[in-house]
Amino acid sequence: MPGIVTRRFRVHNAEQFHEAFSESSGTSMYLYIARVSPWDDDNSPPTPSDSVQETEYDSWKKMLAAKKLQGSDVTFAVPRYNWANNTVYRQYDTTSTTLWNDPASSNTFYVVNNQYNVYKCLFNNKGASSTVEPTGTSTATLATADGYQWKFMYTIDAAASLKFLTEDWIPIKTLTADDGSAQFDVQAPTANGSIDVIDVTASGNSYMNDSGTLAAAAANTVTLATSANTSDNIYNGSALYVSSGLGAGQVREIIDYVGTTKVARLKTNFTITPNTSSTYIVSPLITISGDGTGALAYCNVDTTTSNSVNYVNMISTGSNYSEATVTITGNTSHGSGATATAFVAPPGGHGSDPVGEFAAHNVILNVQLDGGESNTFPTVNDYRTIGLIRDPLVANGSVAVGPRYNQTTRLTVSSVSGTGAYTLDETVRGGTSGAAGKIVSFANTNAANTAGILTITDSASNGSFTLTETLTGLSSSITAVLDTITLPETDNLVPYTGDHIYIENRVPVSRAADQIEDIKIVVKF
Repeated sequence: MPGIVTRRFRVHNAEQFHEAFSESSGTSMYLYIARVSPWDDDNSPPTPSDSVQETEYDSWKKMLAAKKLQGSDVTFAVPRYNWANNTVYRQYDTTSTTLWNDPASSNTFYVVNNQYNVYKCLFNNKGASSTVEPTGTSTATLATADGYQWKFMYTIDAAASLKFLTEDWIPIKTLTADDGSAQFDVQAPTANGSIDVIDVTASGNSYMNDSGTLAAAAANTVTLATSANTSDNIYNGSALYVSSGLGAGQVREIIDYVGTTKVARLKTNFTITPNTSSTYIVSPLITISGDGTGALAYCNVDTTTSNSVNYVNMISTGSNYSEATVTITGNTSHGSGATATAFVAPPGGHGSDPVGEFAAHNVILNVQLDGGESNTFPTVNDYRTIGLIRDPLVANGSVAVGPRYNQTTRLTVSSVSGTGAYTLDETVRGGTSGAAGKIVSFANTNAANTAGILTITDSASNGSFTLTETLTGLSSSITAVLDTITLPETDNLVPYTGDHIYIENRVPVSRAADQIEDIKIVVKF
C-alpha cells in the first residue's frame, strides 16, 4: 500500500530530540571524546559502523571523558543559503512537493543576507534573477526593485551566530513568548491561511485598462479622467481600484459605464467615498473563491504586450483559507485567457513558525571543551572520535547528572625502569594477566621517576589487570609494578550503560590545558 513519511514526522523527531535537553525531568545527554590510537590514515578517518561490537562495546572502551549538554547547547538548524546576486530563487508554492528537500542553493526558497537576516521568498518575479538583496525587518511583505517579494522571518543574533552558525548551517527557532525581538513582531500578527501571492500562470490578451485621477466620486459612482474610453459599457465587468488618496485600497466592480460623461456605476457602495484627489486603476476583475475570507486583489495590465495581465497585486491577504481559486474576467467583449494561482500561506501564516515552515528536521549541538574541564579531560593527548550518549548510569544505578566524567582507567605504578617514561598511545600489557590498554597519559610522581600514575583506555579487559604484576610498554619497553587500579565505573560513568546515539570519526584533535575546543554536531532526522 502506498505511503509516505512526511517532513512533519522528521520535524517531530527533531523536536523530541531537542526537547530532551530542556525538559525538567529530561534526558541526560553527554558529549564524549574517544580514541587516542591513529587511524590507518589519520587524514581520512573511516566511516563508523553501527554494529553491537563497535557501538555498544568499543565506543566505551575507547572513551576518554564526557561532558553533559545543556538546553542552551542545542538548536534547530537548516542549510545555509547566503543571498547571491543574479540567482533565481524559488518562490513559496502551496502545492510544491520539493520545496524543502531540493539541495541546490540556486533553487532554495529562503536566504540569509549580509546582516544575518533570514527571508522567505514569496514571489520570484516569474523566475527572474534576484539582483537586490532583501533588507529590513518589517512585518509587511518586502518588495524589492527586482520584482521579488520577501518575508522577513528572523535575525540570527550575535549569541546564536557565535554558538551555532557554520558555513553550511544556520540556527532557527520558533518563539513561544515575546523576547523583544523583531522575530516576535513578525510571529505575533500573522494570519492563518492568508493569500500573500497570486501568481499569473497565463497572461491572456486584449484586456481593457485605464488609470488617472477621479474627476468626481459619490457612494456608488465615479467620474473617470478625461483620458478614459468614450465607448458606452466598455468597462462593464471590470474592476475599479482606488490606488491612492481618500478611500485608497478599495476595489469595486463596474456594472455600467457612460462613455460621453465618463461616469462608471459600481456594484457596491464605497466604504469610504473617494474624492478628486484619489487616483484609480481600471483593470480586469479578480474573483477569489475559497473557504477563507477577506482576500482582495487587482490586476496590472501590460499595454506593451497586447494588453495582457502580467501581475496580480494583493490588496488584502485575507485569512483562514485552506484552498482558493482565482478567476480573471474582463468585460463582455474585451479580454480573455488570463489565469492565475493563489498560494495559500501555511497554517498560522508566513513567519508564524519558522521551524515548521522551513522543515527544520536538523539539530545543531554545540559544546566547548575548556582545557582540562576541572581536571576531568586529559590534556596531553589527542582524540579522533566524538559521540553522544544518552542516560548513562553511575555506580549507584541512577542516571548520571554530573557535569563531566573522566572515563580512563587509572593505574598507580612503582619501580618504573630506567629514567624514561611510557610513550603516549603505546600499548601497555600486564605480564601476569595479559590485560592491555592504550596509554593516555603518564605522570611520574617522585624525584627518582620510579613511581607514577598511568591512565589508559581501549583496554581489551580493563578489569583483569592483576595487582603487583609487571606492566610493560610494548613500544618503549618501560616496565613498572602495578600497585592500584581505579576503574572508570568507580566514581564515573558505568561502561556499557545508556545509549550511544551518535558517533563521528574525525582527524586527530590535539588537546592542551590552555585550549578551548568548539565542537559542533549536526544531527539530521
